[in-house]
Amino acid sequence: MKTSIKDIAKSLDISTTTVSKALNNKPGVSHEMRMKVLKKAKELGYVVNSLARGMKTSKTFTVGVLISDIKNPYFSEVISSIERVLYAKKYNLIICNVGENPGKEREYLELLVSKKVDGIIAAPSAEGQNLSVYRKLIRYGMKIVLFDRLVDSIQADSVVVDNRSATYEAVKYLDNLGHKKIGAIYGIEGSYTGHERLKGFLEAVKDFKIECHNDWVRSGEFKEEKSYKHAIEILSKKDRPGAIIAMNNFTTLGVMRAVKDLNIKVPDELSVIGFDNAEWMKVCSPAVTTVVQPTDVIGMTAATLLLDAIENDVPNLPHHVVLKTSLLERESVAPSGK
Repeated sequence: MKTSIKDIAKSLDISTTTVSKALNNKPGVSHEMRMKVLKKAKELGYVVNSLARGMKTSKTFTVGVLISDIKNPYFSEVISSIERVLYAKKYNLIICNVGENPGKEREYLELLVSKKVDGIIAAPSAEGQNLSVYRKLIRYGMKIVLFDRLVDSIQADSVVVDNRSATYEAVKYLDNLGHKKIGAIYGIEGSYTGHERLKGFLEAVKDFKIECHNDWVRSGEFKEEKSYKHAIEILSKKDRPGAIIAMNNFTTLGVMRAVKDLNIKVPDELSVIGFDNAEWMKVCSPAVTTVVQPTDVIGMTAATLLLDAIENDVPNLPHHVVLKTSLLERESVAPSGK
């Protein structure tokens, strides 16, 4: 037989209202009483009925999170901080790995609606083929927060980094060290992150009068193997850049593999700047100088914006949060030998 709130109240000789407030972390109960209720609930084997709680409040206390690649450490780190914030408020997560597949993204959006989630945190697929679906969901009252990728035509809260400034500052850093021949392997040009990072790079190349041939700048599509292939092609040329910027962690890994296979000494013969801060970058030799995104802050901000929209349910103009990246100096960059 299941233990109920009434059972806990009876055993402690207090009201069911006091028990309910204590269990749901509501005001009006002292810390000592809350601890006493929680202890008794545990002793009696009380389990919160989330479904019943959701029915009473017309909420399911469930949030959907859509990402493009769960293997990408960037997304894992962001999800971790989202989970910490939502867990503290007793919300559950449904994580959907869409793999840059618009059809799969649409199916997952339909699934989340069928599960009656209270809100969605999403990094939309690069091709942006489901904009009409997102707009329709927002029109019908779904709370949505975008992260990593900003889509102007979707009127929703968003959290991104200043991707353009990130790569611009990376080129500036290399220029200050005397590098005048710089290449790059960027991501998916049709995605917000891919486009913005490439644009920042090209603007800096122009501003600092950097030598950069077209065949030194290739799309690795944020994939290790494709980035590896292009890095081999760029670095095998007789006339090659003295520095290269990789624009996400998988791209950085592809570049470092190519450097190893070509037996190019980093940073003596080639300087490398990566993107993101995957664990392997700290321990490889040489350790990789990289552009760091504040993944903790991205996740916490996205979760907080969504909770605010869900719990206050007051229409506001969308909040657009743009965070700064930082350049973490390690061992893969050295002054140019000219």
